[in-house]
Amino acid sequence: MASPLIYRCARCGAMNRLAPLTPGREPVCGKCKADLDTSGAPGHADLAALERAVGSSPAPVLVDFWAPWCAPCRAFAPVLERLAREQAGRLVVLKVDTEASPAAGARFGIQAIPTLVVFRDGKEVDRVSGALPYEELRRFTTAATLGVAG
Repeated sequence: MASPLIYRCARCGAMNRLAPLTPGREPVCGKCKADLDTSGAPGHADLAALERAVGSSPAPVLVDFWAPWCAPCRAFAPVLERLAREQAGRLVVLKVDTEASPAAGARFGIQAIPTLVVFRDGKEVDRVSGALPYEELRRFTTAATLGVAG
């Protein structure tokens, strides 16, 4: 049997374990019963939502700390979106707007944007600053999620 996939509810932030999806069955959040987005699209989070996600996710969490005024952040968004959708259910991808949630940037010591941070089992395992090309982003997340991060 395949491993369950993990999806974060956009409404309440709960982590949901799902068996591989059956066509025709629309999944709902086990906590709030909202429709569950299984596309893998990056979710948005403030400090409280980020801390809950990192602390409760059985899957690795990739966080993009960014700001709307940052041209490299905006240019990188489609690259992150592609990876997030390809890794749907295996990697939770969140975006934290450091302008809207400066406490999140301060709490995690973000000094440059974009900064990508990978968390596994509630702990930071690796980070990198700068907009990465797709293949480099894939290598970074694979290494960090497998525990071979630098």
